[in-house]
Amino acid sequence: MQKTRIVVLGGGYSGLMAAGRLASKLHGQSTEITLVNTAPDFVQRIRFHQLAANQSPTKLPLSQFFKGKGVNFIQGRVSAINPQTHMLTLQNAQPLAYDYLVYALGSFVDTSGVPGAAEYAMSLGTEATSIQLRDRLPAIAAGNGRMVIVGGGFTGIEAATELAETYPNLKVTLITRDEFGAKVSVKGRNYLKQIFDGLHIEVIDNANIQQITADEIRYEGGTLAYDACLWSGAFAVPELARQSGIKVNDIGQIIIDDHLCSVSHPDIYAVGDAADASGATGVPVRMACANAIPMGAYVADELAARINGVVHRPHEFADFYRCISLGRNAALLQTYDIDDLPKETILTGRLAAIVKETICRYTVWQVKNPHLMYFQHRPASETNTQTSKAAAHAG
Repeated sequence: MQKTRIVVLGGGYSGLMAAGRLASKLHGQSTEITLVNTAPDFVQRIRFHQLAANQSPTKLPLSQFFKGKGVNFIQGRVSAINPQTHMLTLQNAQPLAYDYLVYALGSFVDTSGVPGAAEYAMSLGTEATSIQLRDRLPAIAAGNGRMVIVGGGFTGIEAATELAETYPNLKVTLITRDEFGAKVSVKGRNYLKQIFDGLHIEVIDNANIQQITADEIRYEGGTLAYDACLWSGAFAVPELARQSGIKVNDIGQIIIDDHLCSVSHPDIYAVGDAADASGATGVPVRMACANAIPMGAYVADELAARINGVVHRPHEFADFYRCISLGRNAALLQTYDIDDLPKETILTGRLAAIVKETICRYTVWQVKNPHLMYFQHRPASETNTQTSKAAAHAG
């Protein structure tokens, strides 16, 4: 009997969780699980700002990570998906067939929105670009140069504080088109201002950036000279799904139902940043490992249930807090209500920094131990309303 072939595209948080948990769930069954990733290692994307500050986050070689765990690893890049024939085209490798596909290609830093950003700004989007910034900063700081960070979201805030703390002589400026701290509460914003003032970080907010040149940022109302520019704007997702004829939203995320299954191709699942479940759940889903890891775990349970002909509950999204590192000795834990609006309940200081570090370490523990992640399943009586839908998935 031919084995059921499951291919996971992407070795980030959600992809690793999905592949490892599938291997555990389907151990001893007639299945073949393969993970495809362009890089040989799993790197902690949530620590790239630390890497830029000359720290050394843990890397996990994927060939060793899956050794003896029932997952085949292929280092390569998929250039096309043919959903009709269930075939993947890989650059410089043989085509790969699948029965079920888990699409976990994640996201990347989008530098296309402002002229000059792609040419002149660096980013924390990959390990390589983070190392590029790391290697440039000591000389810039030694000359009391200016580091400009474009983008006032959580990534920009973390980068600004980490770099300012590591290089006290570096002049750090954060410039953003929104109000500073727009995504946190009033208490949270006041705390951020306190930390920024203490680290002598300049903030220019409500600035509509028009162009980046080789040595300055041009925005409505002025210009800002720099020695290094870090772009920390919005994320984008790969175009592979759109190019392959899979139904996607405006930015290219695969549109999925509440079982994380493609609404256009029932043998394709999408997890993490590359997936859009908002239409099915009514809940906005952030691009973050806090959502990617549970999605990866859920899709493993869903697929294992489907292969075994068992009805499985829908996925439930919950995202009630975010923790922002502010250097190595402070952080902000911001709580949110069910509508994703910030509440005035926050945790700050050293205790919040300990919580943040614990969360970062826990993400690695989770992907190393995917079989130990627990989900509360609904009783069978509560899933009866899902029977017809789940039966379609199991078919």
